[in-house]
Amino acid sequence: TNTNTNTNTYANNASSKRPRIETTTPLPPPPPLSTLRLPILDPQVDLGLGAAAAAAVLFRRLDDLTRRLHNNAVAKAERLGAAGRLEAYIRRAALTSRADALRNQIQTSQLSRFQAEASCRLEVLRRLGHINEDGVVSLKGRAACEIDTADELLTTELLFNGAFSELEPPQMAALMSCLVPVEKSTETVRIAAALAGPLKLLQGTAKHIAEVSRECGLEVDPEEYVESFRPSLMDVTYAWACGSSFADVCRMTDLFEGSIVRATRRLDELMQQVARAAVAIGDDVLARKVEEANAAIRRDIMFAASLYI
Repeated sequence: TNTNTNTNTYANNASSKRPRIETTTPLPPPPPLSTLRLPILDPQVDLGLGAAAAAAVLFRRLDDLTRRLHNNAVAKAERLGAAGRLEAYIRRAALTSRADALRNQIQTSQLSRFQAEASCRLEVLRRLGHINEDGVVSLKGRAACEIDTADELLTTELLFNGAFSELEPPQMAALMSCLVPVEKSTETVRIAAALAGPLKLLQGTAKHIAEVSRECGLEVDPEEYVESFRPSLMDVTYAWACGSSFADVCRMTDLFEGSIVRATRRLDELMQQVARAAVAIGDDVLARKVEEANAAIRRDIMFAASLYI
């Protein structure tokens, strides 16, 4: 009897725990909301409406959609004749896209022209001896790197062909004044006999550089290139370096006094650079001569800190 009682008690306890175990069992996760779709109800089958009632529901739905379409901004634009403006916008978008494409083509063509011009200029440097066949900068190129106030190629050619070595300091200063940009004078330039030879040498060297540049593919007019080095202040600089007063040199030209002072100060910078270039190539004698010519022009009101002192 006791055995039967224990068996029944154990069975009752087991049956009472089963619902609790089933309740604590985790449920499967619900499907994502994006996959849930409400079913479409049929008025007649699902709602039990007759044919007339179903038609009324459909007509009300149609009226609602018509009203919403009538209030739509795109539909309003079409009714108000905005289709032409829409076509204009589409045409503008097409033109903008075309402009972008053309702009890219222009940039590509500019890059190609730049590369072609760079190749031509490298050939000019190679022909003039500034770089060797491997593109390595030569001694002549190192001297040209010291010059940035005037035309580097012409100044370096004059430096290497001995144009400066055979001149006296005032003549050297006068010749270098042709390398400094200055306003064009309306008066006929009078060149002293001592300066005619150096000027002719400068013009011949400039013409040679222009011809080499044109042979290498650059668009350079030899005559225009030569004329860009004006001897407008050649006699003025020569007289100033020889000790003339500022009033005397101003009467020698129709250029303004400020233009004379500005050109002389720039000539001072150029002569300092030429002296450094002479040191770079190991010509200390020429460097001292350039410094002497530079000292001859660095005086008086031309290099005063203020005109009121």
